[in-house]
Amino acid sequence: MSEGDAGSETPAPVQSREDALALIEKGQQLAGHFPSEEALDRARRLLDGTITQEQGLQELNAKYKRT
Repeated sequence: MSEGDAGSETPAPVQSREDALALIEKGQQLAGHFPSEEALDRARRLLDGTITQEQGLQELNAKYKRT
């Protein structure tokens, strides 16, 4: 792989939770999605360890009534 190939780049370290949230939001926007405050709050709680990934998925399943 050359230097410009996908997967060869090292991500820049995230300085804070707010930086991480900004990266998440911008990435979603670039993909044509516009996350709600609820979605960003869920991401915030995942990042700070208030909820686990499993709990986050349970919230989404409950919201969209998936089992």
